[in-house]
Amino acid sequence: MKNLVSVKWLSEHLYDDQLVIVDCQFVLGDAEVGYQTYLEGHIPGAVYADLEKDLSSEPGEHGGRHPLPDQEQLQDLIERLGIDPDSKVIAYDSQYGAMASRLWWLLGFAGHKQRAVLDGGLEAWRGEGLKLETKVPTPNKTHYPISLDKSMIVSVNDVKKAQAEGRTIIDSRAPERYAGDVEPIDAKPGHIPEAVNYFWKNNLTEDQKWKDPGERVGVDSGEEPIVYCGSGVTACVNLLAFQEAGVHAKLYPGSYSDWISYNENEVKSK
Repeated sequence: MKNLVSVKWLSEHLYDDQLVIVDCQFVLGDAEVGYQTYLEGHIPGAVYADLEKDLSSEPGEHGGRHPLPDQEQLQDLIERLGIDPDSKVIAYDSQYGAMASRLWWLLGFAGHKQRAVLDGGLEAWRGEGLKLETKVPTPNKTHYPISLDKSMIVSVNDVKKAQAEGRTIIDSRAPERYAGDVEPIDAKPGHIPEAVNYFWKNNLTEDQKWKDPGERVGVDSGEEPIVYCGSGVTACVNLLAFQEAGVHAKLYPGSYSDWISYNENEVKSK
């Protein structure tokens, strides 16, 4: 199964057996908006996953603003959404694929292979005049023991080792945040030293459609870059783009918000 599916594909397969559609809409800074928008109208049959309640664990001193769910939490989520080993999971949002890509990545982290993001998200579905519904489905809970693939992530110490070795480290945030000119969320402006900037939205067009792999991140397929953002969410958009381009990249889950939680870690501006 491809990592991206079109509105046309989803509309033609909407009622297939084993299809699970997940609405991941979420607005940072206003945690209730995503779910309210879901209730007002979603793709038929879609269940809802909340970035902070479902796709993250509680933040602590370290680990960043959106720490990864632990194995028990992630397994519970997968089972509550009605996902089993044979499910084809399609995630969507209206935030340029950021939240949907987080679920896509988490499912891969849990070992689930058949998962994709809806190209263009909810806006593309609406743009085709396709119907929405307000009914909230109640999926049958599954039993799906998962195993986390820890090779997909790196720690803060791994990032330091990569700095010393000259490995590629990619900051997925907007250029002005990378440069330290603007910092609306985290306590310290700037970026991890040695990191280069590739803004996650560069993977998509203004209408939230994904660009062809050749138009995306220019990294050699032999590299294994480390990718981060502010808290490990929008970095997943770059990770999906890398995978589509045949590049195996790793996520620094805590990202910049974890990096600056250690007083001894330096940051760089400009």
